[in-house]
Amino acid sequence: MRIATAQATPFNPLDDWATPDMSIIRPERPPAPDMSEGEFNAVFGSWANWLRSAAEVKGAPVDFVALALLSTASAIIGNTRWAVPWEGWKEPPTIWGMLIGDPSSGKSPALDAILDPVKQIDNALSAEYSANRQDWATKDEVAKLILAKWKSDAKIAIREGEEPPLKPKDADAGAPPVRGRVRITDTTTEKAAELMSDGWRGLLLSRDELSGWLGSMDRYSGGGDRPFWLEAYGGRSFTVDRKNSPEPVMIDHLTIAILGGTQPDKLDSLLLNSDDDGLLARFLTVYPAQVPLRRPTTTLDTGAAQEAMERLRALEPSIDDHGAKRPLFLHLDPQAQDALQEFRQQCRDWEGDAAGLMKSHIGKMPGMAVRVATVLALLDYAIGAAPAVHTIGAEHIGRACHYVGEYLRKHAHRAYGAASMPAEIRGASRIGEIIMAAGLRQISTREIQRRQLAGLQSAKEIGPAFTVLQDAGWISLIPQSGPGRPAKIFAVNPRLEGVQ
Repeated sequence: MRIATAQATPFNPLDDWATPDMSIIRPERPPAPDMSEGEFNAVFGSWANWLRSAAEVKGAPVDFVALALLSTASAIIGNTRWAVPWEGWKEPPTIWGMLIGDPSSGKSPALDAILDPVKQIDNALSAEYSANRQDWATKDEVAKLILAKWKSDAKIAIREGEEPPLKPKDADAGAPPVRGRVRITDTTTEKAAELMSDGWRGLLLSRDELSGWLGSMDRYSGGGDRPFWLEAYGGRSFTVDRKNSPEPVMIDHLTIAILGGTQPDKLDSLLLNSDDDGLLARFLTVYPAQVPLRRPTTTLDTGAAQEAMERLRALEPSIDDHGAKRPLFLHLDPQAQDALQEFRQQCRDWEGDAAGLMKSHIGKMPGMAVRVATVLALLDYAIGAAPAVHTIGAEHIGRACHYVGEYLRKHAHRAYGAASMPAEIRGASRIGEIIMAAGLRQISTREIQRRQLAGLQSAKEIGPAFTVLQDAGWISLIPQSGPGRPAKIFAVNPRLEGVQ
């Protein structure tokens, strides 16, 4: 039996089309939040003037320098100190920081202001390693000679029926020294795991551009990089199997801070084309307005920052009953616990008005505030403004909650706005990007399904997105006739052609 095919009703794509609403793919961002001088002083305390000087010298927003300081300091502290809000909740200090701005916004100079002192620490650690390695190599050569002599004597003794001599203690030079590291820039998860296993303390992964690194990760939980980095935020134990070794790398506390920048357009593309597994929601973000071009009227005391970082580097971990290293736990005092609980309730209220990535981000803000409070307390100690830290008090929790909740939350909304929209609008935005990139003149449900996009794989998911695009004047349904249920095919507004 011959099946009749549906015939399209004549459709003229040059009919009178409305002007398409381009905000579908160019959502308006809220303005950059601004922190008053008094607020900044209250949050950053003895570091406030240094941060302002660094920002002025580098021609960068002070927000960039401040978040870079917190993230870098969190990596240097690493596993030596963890916060304990209350029983059953332990929080490493690890802070992931993302600086968002256009190419000329000062991201790289701001990073340099903080990372240059760290490079000096890394250089000193390399020099120390080289000297220790040379000493060990000398001992190893002597140990090999002693071992060879012992083996020869043992063979003779056995041959003559005598008791072989005991192996001399100095026949083994011991394990070679480990190179201390603070910062890495580009590494595989296997290598990062080895460095963490050797160094234990923690690391900072810093990159000028984060979007490419984030976008290249495996998006599936069955393997790849994303599970590794998700665990690196939480400081949990982790095991990495190595391709060229039967022995896996086992890490007690996988703790790696991440710091870098990205451009708004690249972040938008990343947000629209990635699955929400909580990775992006773990970043504290700053997306400030550009600062005016001015000649600096001050100088930057890099020595003060380096001394502070070295003081943090000198922090020692605790030792458990078996002689193994473990974090020294800093408990919140009762007033700090009360302040944190109040902030948790505030975050719950904010969650009710949020969606998508923003909702996920707000849910993590209490833990972020605990991390920031820990780092702020230890930074006060490092710069000489406070004694050694044994507990986290209400002052530091209050400073952190204000910074994370009242200020960085607004930066996150400005940065993640495109990913905070309802699902049908996010889907419409993603389809709109495809229309523009491919220059499509027609589009259908089957065309979108063929691309296997997360969140746009079924007709139930795609249909509402097409409705949004119709309402925005992007597409119009081409009438079909014929037996059966005709496929829905949409014409694309010809006014989109040539739009940038």
